[in-house]
Amino acid sequence: MRRFIMLSASFFLCALVTFGQTNFYEQVSQLWLSGQKTNVLGIAEQRLQQNSNDIAGLILKMEYQIEFCNLGDVTNTMQNVLTAGSEITTTHFVALFPSVTGSVHHLLTMIPIYPTNELAADQAKGSITNKPLSYGNAIKALQDDGYFQ
Repeated sequence: MRRFIMLSASFFLCALVTFGQTNFYEQVSQLWLSGQKTNVLGIAEQRLQQNSNDIAGLILKMEYQIEFCNLGDVTNTMQNVLTAGSEITTTHFVALFPSVTGSVHHLLTMIPIYPTNELAADQAKGSITNKPLSYGNAIKALQDDGYFQ
């Protein structure tokens, strides 16, 4: 029963954030900071179900995969972020995207040499709360450009 209640609450939060997108950045950022990172992933997946090239969904999914060292899937997501992000032409995002691109390219070169003996410990660090979104500035830029309206 408790699991059902938690699942229901998660779906409600996802729906609230997805459909009440006036303050999308603030909402996902707060969820992330409070440790509700699976809810942020749920929001990303919901957005990607509606549009597989949704840049906000891709960035949030990438953020989650990086945070929990999901190295098997993150490289595909990173490539999708680079592809979809290059299609966005809004002012704030275009100004910020080169730094996202540089960061993603750097991570893509580091993943193959990631020390496997550190993987389990680093995956556990993903659950740490009060840690901001690494790519939150990209989500904020999209919001400033009116992407979520």
